[in-house]
Amino acid sequence: MRQTHLPPISTVTVRNSGATSPAAGEQVEQCTDFKLSYQEIREYIGKAAEVAEHDYFHMLDWSPCYASGEVTFKNGVTGVWAIQQYRAGSLKLSNGRTLYLYCPQCQAKAFPSADE
Repeated sequence: MRQTHLPPISTVTVRNSGATSPAAGEQVEQCTDFKLSYQEIREYIGKAAEVAEHDYFHMLDWSPCYASGEVTFKNGVTGVWAIQQYRAGSLKLSNGRTLYLYCPQCQAKAFPSADE
């Protein structure tokens, strides 16, 4: 894992909250409770570390529950973010870069605690 070195965030927009991934095949009841606040999203994007694409798809726990939206950074770069219930996420930036993220230390009511 390595730091992302992203600039400060100016705005965050939420498009989907409590959504179920199409890969799940059907709506998952528990996903409706997966809702992150704007502050929790800002904190996640600011704290999350970048992981290799292979590790994101093959090493991290996958959850069908996610939230997604857009972010604008103070330097004008925009991005589309997605955060899964088990703290994995992605950020596709307008400059063509895609970051695969993981934030084990991020805290939000919607994230399961370490002992769940």
